Amino acid sequence: MCGIVGYIGKNNIKKQLLNSLKLLEYRGYDSSGVAVLQNENMEVIKSEGKIENLEKLLTNSYGFGVGVGHTRWATHGKPTSINAHPHISPNKQWAVVHNGIIENYAELKQNLLTKNEFASQTDTEVIAHLLEQNFSGNSLNTLIKTCETLNGSFALAVANKAESDTLYLAKRKSPLYIAQNGEEIFVASDPICFATKATRYFVLNDNEFCKARVDNIKFYNKIGKAIEKEEVCLTQMEESVGKQNYSHFMLKEIEEVPSVLKRIVKTYTDTNVFKKIPQTIIKNINKVIFVGCGTAYHASLLGASFVEGIAKIDARSYVASEFRYMDPIINSKTLAVFVSQSGETADTLEALNLAKNKGAITVALTNVLYSTIAKSADYVMPVCAGPEIAVASTKAYTAQITILNMFAKFLSNNLNFTSYNYLSEIEYLANHIKMPSINELEKVSNELNLEKMCFFIGRGLDSVTSEEASLKLKEITYINSQSYPAGELKHGFLALVEEGTFVFVIATQKYLLDKTLNAAHEARARGAKLVVATQLELPENCKEDIFEVLPLQNFAEDLMPIASIGAFQLLSYLTSIKRGIDPDKPRNLAKSVTVE
Repeated sequence: MCGIVGYIGKNNIKKQLLNSLKLLEYRGYDSSGVAVLQNENMEVIKSEGKIENLEKLLTNSYGFGVGVGHTRWATHGKPTSINAHPHISPNKQWAVVHNGIIENYAELKQNLLTKNEFASQTDTEVIAHLLEQNFSGNSLNTLIKTCETLNGSFALAVANKAESDTLYLAKRKSPLYIAQNGEEIFVASDPICFATKATRYFVLNDNEFCKARVDNIKFYNKIGKAIEKEEVCLTQMEESVGKQNYSHFMLKEIEEVPSVLKRIVKTYTDTNVFKKIPQTIIKNINKVIFVGCGTAYHASLLGASFVEGIAKIDARSYVASEFRYMDPIINSKTLAVFVSQSGETADTLEALNLAKNKGAITVALTNVLYSTIAKSADYVMPVCAGPEIAVASTKAYTAQITILNMFAKFLSNNLNFTSYNYLSEIEYLANHIKMPSINELEKVSNELNLEKMCFFIGRGLDSVTSEEASLKLKEITYINSQSYPAGELKHGFLALVEEGTFVFVIATQKYLLDKTLNAAHEARARGAKLVVATQLELPENCKEDIFEVLPLQNFAEDLMPIASIGAFQLLSYLTSIKRGIDPDKPRNLAKSVTVE
């Protein structure tokens, strides 16, 4: 959520900021803005809506200077140009861009109102006011003192009008990075902004500060003591962020699944990822828990099913935002897996911290190895999906459930249950999996496009796939899609089925096929329009009830969640296009949810 960029140099500052902001659109936003400092003059331009609106307001800005930019996802105050960042101090001396939430802003604001009025409804503006109030002649010390009074999360890029060659940075619980290439400095909340600009960058850790000038980048701890940091190499995956010849990132990312699976096999073969967890720990665990939000929670549900069904260990999944308030029963014999594509999901990070405090062994399953969750966990399982720009997760989800399937089989091998050659299984899948053709989905998409409501049902592993398929459709088509276990049909939602209601039936588990089809027939008897996704042979007597069969490839049944979800990701994509919606940027949603 939200995006920060910064620049120091002489190459058209506004253009540099704008290009970086476009790379952060995937994070979700509803307004944007920039501030440029040149020769002790400060220019601030802000706009609500898309970055294109901001771009129309920008003129060229050549000559050496400093700039900060921001894409805002509204939390405090409506998504207006007034509430957009950067925010300026009352004396027009300070410009601030901020990711995160200041939890005590109301109290701080009340104290500050006796001195100056506020222009916006945001929590961020209190930071600008505090910088002015706390200024003692030293900008770095002023920033450190200001941050001491802030409760909550923040990544800050701050510019002082009197220093047109310097940027100040601060970080707590929200990511921030800085890179240098010759006489240019780049700041961003995601290293993808450094692609083509730098090959190495610095990672700010919690409660660290930075004073950046072209001739010197210095880092400090929370008491203002200088610290040394090592640069990190920009990976090839971070450098590859373009759409190439695809009309949308989402379509590109769906079609990248086979290459992602191959990358998983190579990574987990070359580095023995699972074996980094000591055998003594594996032998000692008596429970595995999985924690995630949204799509990552659905991956967690499958992770728990895999571990119980394959490794025969007690397993459970939790929604991260509820985990902390449930007083979960975990201890040193609990293995806790935290699933987050970005590795910065605030609720998941807080859940991880709670598990660590209770003594659990923690594992991060994340796509971003430099993320806070990755650095906080005891062990890391890389997702290997590469950059995922579309807000609705596709290839990252497929990668997550692939690795969780492998992980369950690894545990089984090490606990002397059935032995699996799990890498060979995934390698076979990677070499043979194909995405469904658009023609196979066109008939369904053409009619679904006109609907306001639909349902997904399945049993066992398919029940989880139905939840993720339903979420994907909901996210990018705005159709009110709901998912239920097939056995719950008569316990409520059958009342909503009427003539022509789409009911999607996912049926890939042979031993549950008859039970699943029974539920489908009950829905059909009430007028439902059935779409069945399966690789199994359907009984002849049921085919006349089905509007359309979506044929799936045939793999081992425990791998079918990996093989089947692509059909529904693509169906959602096609339907989104038909409804005139940008599938990469659904309304009101953010890719990386870095606030609670």
